[in-house]
Amino acid sequence: MPEGDTVLCAAREGRALPFGIGLGLLFLGLLPFATACSRRPTVFPGAPVVLISIDTLRADHLPAYGYRGVETPNLEALRKDSIIFENALTHVPLTLPSHTSLLTGLLPFEHGVRDNLGYKLSKDHVTLATFLRGRGYATGGAISAVVLEHGSGIAEGFDFYDDAVEIRDIEEPLGHVQRSGWQTERLLEEWIERQPGGKPLFAFLHLYEPHTPYDPPEPFKSRYRSSPYDGEIATADAIVGRFLGFLKRKGIYDRALIVFLSDHGEGLGEHSEDEHGILLYRSTIRVPLFLKLPGSPDAGRRVPEPAQIGDVYPTVCSVLGEKGPPGLSGVSLWTLAHQKMAPRRVYSETLYPRFHFGWSDLASLTDDRYEYIEAPRSELYDWRADPAQMRDLSGGLPPPFRSMRIELGRISRTLQAPGAADPDTIKKLASLGYISAAPANATARDLPDPKDRIHTIDRLKEASRLGAEHRDEEAIALLREQTEQNPLMLDVWETLARTLRRAGRSREALEALTHVDRLSPGTPQILLALSDLSLENRDFRKARSFVEAARIAGATNFHGQLAAIALAEGNLEMARTEALAALSQRKTGRIPRVLLARIEQQNGKLAEALDYLDQALELERKGDQKPLINLRSTRGDILARLGREKEAEEEFRAEIAGFPENFDAWSRLALLYASQGRVGEYRELLNDMTRRVPTTRSFDAAARVADIVGDRVTAREWRKRKSERFPGAG
Repeated sequence: MPEGDTVLCAAREGRALPFGIGLGLLFLGLLPFATACSRRPTVFPGAPVVLISIDTLRADHLPAYGYRGVETPNLEALRKDSIIFENALTHVPLTLPSHTSLLTGLLPFEHGVRDNLGYKLSKDHVTLATFLRGRGYATGGAISAVVLEHGSGIAEGFDFYDDAVEIRDIEEPLGHVQRSGWQTERLLEEWIERQPGGKPLFAFLHLYEPHTPYDPPEPFKSRYRSSPYDGEIATADAIVGRFLGFLKRKGIYDRALIVFLSDHGEGLGEHSEDEHGILLYRSTIRVPLFLKLPGSPDAGRRVPEPAQIGDVYPTVCSVLGEKGPPGLSGVSLWTLAHQKMAPRRVYSETLYPRFHFGWSDLASLTDDRYEYIEAPRSELYDWRADPAQMRDLSGGLPPPFRSMRIELGRISRTLQAPGAADPDTIKKLASLGYISAAPANATARDLPDPKDRIHTIDRLKEASRLGAEHRDEEAIALLREQTEQNPLMLDVWETLARTLRRAGRSREALEALTHVDRLSPGTPQILLALSDLSLENRDFRKARSFVEAARIAGATNFHGQLAAIALAEGNLEMARTEALAALSQRKTGRIPRVLLARIEQQNGKLAEALDYLDQALELERKGDQKPLINLRSTRGDILARLGREKEAEEEFRAEIAGFPENFDAWSRLALLYASQGRVGEYRELLNDMTRRVPTTRSFDAAARVADIVGDRVTAREWRKRKSERFPGAG
């Protein structure tokens, strides 16, 4: 028997360890546990593999884990066919690094993806999709959040990977950019339908419903009015139900290995954390985990031992009877469920506080009773006796505290900073001037403890509230104060950039976003946002250069931005070429169709332009998607030019309802009223616009409309009102 197997068998059977073999071999429980003294599981070669991930889903908000506040009949049905892991944990409470551990079977410091921004998975790592494709599987995935797009490297090995998640409004925070899970599920269904019957398949479905903002559709909105987070969970359950029903109709469900889990939980106000990523308490690192085997043996078995997201990859290999790639950090969940394991401690971390707020990063170990959290002031909790983790036991340094601290200290945890890691990419970005050295906080020591500073996020939330109330100047002042006190707060700079842009101060917004780029250099999404702001400032050269940097950094959805730049320059031929390229990449995309409509409009081809917009609206309806900014107002403009003025009015009204801060829609409707001689309605509309969105930009828009109409008296009145309402505004 190999030496490692001797050690593990001895540990399980209570025998002494062989002389000279250290406890380091048992460290963290990262060695495979299926040893020569263990019976092997039944294997299912070629079984379909289905992976379902519901983002931001707390285990203790599911009936399967004792919660009674939400009904999840479809997940309950899956639970009855599955093995349930009661103490499953994520390695990082963030979407991209957690899913990277899921699909690589590696710990964060091993795969190198430590945050949602600034990281890209190296092709050196064999993803689960790559592994299965190499064994004859068709591999398909559909995701619901922009942070999992191709540019992250997470799509490696997938034959089909639909990440066409559109930014519906340029002022949306990146973490909110998502699409309806109903659309994501339908796209994966369609891919499965296209697969030949004799080929095994691997299907990955990612849903984002429980993530903020919590806004469930009906009937769940009304049913869970007091807890919209639970309403989002109920929505996700319904989507999973449709997907499982499809698998059953196709004859896949019974034969399939199905893994259902979440990537992380949600704070929901516990320990002063509303969402996730900053702290490492169980509210955000404990996740649901179901394992349904082909034929559903062991259905209903519950496993209390610690499990981890990184166990999924070796589990798939084990169940299929395949030898996985070397170096996987997890163990087979089947083995964990059926054999007595050596004591195990699961590793978790978050670098989010360091790279987003300039605070200390955190790490933790969790076993079947205790969680140790390494921080400037480290903590220990007996989570079984104290599930809410309110009683820190670290005082007096009890044995579990000392043991876990020693073990965690033995791990060599390289701290990869955000930014391109590939030398060739770094060289290309450096030639453009858009890659900097590692952020100042990448190697800083003696940073504040996040639990001591998390209350300062209340000021960021206050700034966001002020912005939502159109009190932009107050919000900007508060955000600038925060950046002066702590210039390393990436999230504050990003919020400041969005607020300045909304206030019409796009040059200042560009400066603020440049600070974000310095803190997370070479991030494709940030570079594209910099391009968009440069375009808004009509700096076409810089806008195009930022797109090139984004492309080098890994962005795949850059053609639409190039089309927008060319359109603004008046180069319709180039705009068409780039818009068609964007459409070929994302056949269900609405943005490329809006761009093509604007191109056809400028060419005087109004019928063709209207057809593109009708296609976009149909995709929106069919995909159950939220409205896209400028879609309805562009359609209204074309209808007005075609003389279909009543329909145009309806479209402008629809745009205003969805995007009240789109002053272009208000202005075009006001001009339509004025052209029809409806002077009273045109003036009342301007009053309504400034009442609903009382900002300097709305008053400027009102004056500009009056100027176009030739109503000089009204234009002067609006400028006077602006100066009275906003003294000192430009």
